[in-house]
Amino acid sequence: MPRPPWSPPRHIAGAGEAGIVTAHLREHNWRDLLEPGSLRTYLESPDATIRLCLEPNPERPWWAVVGTPPNGELWHAAFEARTLAEMILAFAQGLTHPGLVRDTDLYDALDAAGWTRPFARSPYYKRQAPDQLALWDLRRDDEVTCWYARCRVYGEPLWSAVLSAHTPRPAVTAFATALAGPLPRSPAAIPTAAHKFLARHTAVPRPTTELPARAHPTPAVRIR
Repeated sequence: MPRPPWSPPRHIAGAGEAGIVTAHLREHNWRDLLEPGSLRTYLESPDATIRLCLEPNPERPWWAVVGTPPNGELWHAAFEARTLAEMILAFAQGLTHPGLVRDTDLYDALDAAGWTRPFARSPYYKRQAPDQLALWDLRRDDEVTCWYARCRVYGEPLWSAVLSAHTPRPAVTAFATALAGPLPRSPAAIPTAAHKFLARHTAVPRPTTELPARAHPTPAVRIR
């Protein structure tokens, strides 16, 4: 009998199926630039301004997206191997259907899900998940500005994502929104570190019926 799915916080739910992202893009006329069966998946948008590469390489981010708009700044996004496919799908949907993404502050969904600033004096653009495992930030290094998200459990990095400053805002907003809320997952798909965290911090349900009271309570026993 299969075990029922869990609904852990989305950021520790496990990578999921990468195929939901590539299938969505192909359904919207993104072209394969490599022969079927290749180790890498290389897709190009219908207007040839965006390319996505999915490559199982432990030394580099598995997902890389590069945008070369004819009348705009170059941009890029990178997602490590265990970044949730559902979040990358939301990012991809923000590229294919930008008009369907709510034109709101991208922090609205995070705030509504209980994400807060890590410290009282933290900048407005920094948010931390209620369990303190995931972080959303805006980083400026060597005059380069990038959105940054990551998740760590007991010091072990689960995943991270980087989206450059000129990444289309609907895609950034869709990705940030996808961070919020639970996500059903088969227990077998959840990373080991996340299992340990959930086991330690999830309350054990109490019995629904009470045991009858003993007529003669057992005397206390001194433990030496």
